[in-house]
Amino acid sequence: MNEIERERRRLYRVKEACEITGVPPRTMYHLAETGQIPRRRLGSVILLPASWVEREPTTSTRR
Repeated sequence: MNEIERERRRLYRVKEACEITGVPPRTMYHLAETGQIPRRRLGSVILLPASWVEREPTTSTRR
């Protein structure tokens, strides 16, 4: 995703947010479901505000 597309975004799906932040999907879903991070729900889809996703520091993906 390029910078122009990111500027237009207001919400990210969990999978997209994971790619940007480096947080594992299972962790991101848990944080969203327990209300530890801001989220919106559209049916069964969890959406995270772009302002939060882009502000959070990225983590290393060590295993």
